[in-house]
Amino acid sequence: MSELSFLSVGAAAGAVATSAIDRPLRDLGATFEERGGWRIAVSVPGEEQHAAAGIADLSHLTKLEVRPAGGPIQGDGVTWYAISPRRALVLGGAASVPAVRGQIGDRFSLDVTGAYSVIAIVGPEAPTVLRRMTHLHHFPSGGEIAHVQGHVLECPGGYWVLCQQELGQYVWEVAVDRASALGGGPIGVDAL
Repeated sequence: MSELSFLSVGAAAGAVATSAIDRPLRDLGATFEERGGWRIAVSVPGEEQHAAAGIADLSHLTKLEVRPAGGPIQGDGVTWYAISPRRALVLGGAASVPAVRGQIGDRFSLDVTGAYSVIAIVGPEAPTVLRRMTHLHHFPSGGEIAHVQGHVLECPGGYWVLCQQELGQYVWEVAVDRASALGGGPIGVDAL
């Protein structure tokens, strides 16, 4: 197993990581907490009105790239996404990392947590919001989302959209715009 620790969020001793979506959430007056070394929007004013389609920032999830993909990694709160037979992403909370690393074994793994933004789209109108953002129909899948490359994974009650962190704010704004037409909008992670 190889690890490039300088790419890991956990390697930034004493620093608090923020996602690419931090600024729009601050502008909305979100309430933040530090959790696992990340500044996380836990609630957003008016989020109770967005039950139809809530849009939340989950960029704080640990993301490990595993090569070769091999069999799926399993565990509480762990999501396995095989991009190809040669490459997979494992997403989960920081507490799940030791168990995940044990299952990876001697395969190459790289912490790519800071490389991806993760946007949750949840609620009864989540499928409609997603259809207004992409032509992808089968999940998990990769392809064009809001005119940029990304991945869509199914999650309980909706979807996770993964994109390059540099494009996170843009994809967030598109998701919020599509959700607002359906009575949805931004929510904090505690509303999930």
